[in-house]
Amino acid sequence: MDNTNQIILKIKKRNIFRIVWFTFVIIFCIWQWSTYQSRSLPEDTFLESDSVSVQISDDKISYISQRSEFRNEVIFFQGGLTDPKAYAPLCRQIAENGFTCHLIKMDWRMPIWGYKIILKLFDLNNGNYIIGGHSQGGKMAAQFVYEYPGLMNGLFLLGTSHPRDFDLSNRSIPTIKLYAEFDGLASVPEVMENKTKLPRNTELIMIKGGNHSQFGYLGRLLTDDSPKIERDRQQQLTEKALLYFFKEIEQKG
Repeated sequence: MDNTNQIILKIKKRNIFRIVWFTFVIIFCIWQWSTYQSRSLPEDTFLESDSVSVQISDDKISYISQRSEFRNEVIFFQGGLTDPKAYAPLCRQIAENGFTCHLIKMDWRMPIWGYKIILKLFDLNNGNYIIGGHSQGGKMAAQFVYEYPGLMNGLFLLGTSHPRDFDLSNRSIPTIKLYAEFDGLASVPEVMENKTKLPRNTELIMIKGGNHSQFGYLGRLLTDDSPKIERDRQQQLTEKALLYFFKEIEQKG
């Protein structure tokens, strides 16, 4: 009888452990997924104004600048698994300053699978476009430039250590890379390790105090470090650097 009770007790303990373990895993997965969702978006993110109109479709969110002084349009790739709306405030600010900006929605939120959709969405051979993105979106923007040379007038990379698997050092396309001091997913050493694969004229700018997650309106992603500046400040610094870069491309014609 004692042996039977001991066996039953062991089985109960084992079942309790399994329940606790699976509960922990489920809670962790829910928390992790929640960090990839957009949050705290400004109230006007999707509202029309005198300077910007907003077009939302299954494939993209387009912020159409009502100012006609700039010929280039911006194509923005979201980060891997992230809610594309997390980058809408930055794209809107770009449009508020005169550059129409298209935020691409990737299938399954994975730029690695959906980046070539822009070949169908835009007449790239006859238009003027600057391409870029955040994290994996930056990687795939660089890969698009690698695979389709001559289609883009500029390349911008945010919070990514790429390109790693291919070499753009022989390309002359204007390029800017913004990286953050406390980025836990694309660290400063990783960015520096791969800088020789960037186009030779690439401008590298570190966002002091910034981290990976604050390039978008996201929660703090797993393994990312704590920032030393507020998200609004990181967004302002990113916007300022990108607009200066875009205007330089315009001036060079």
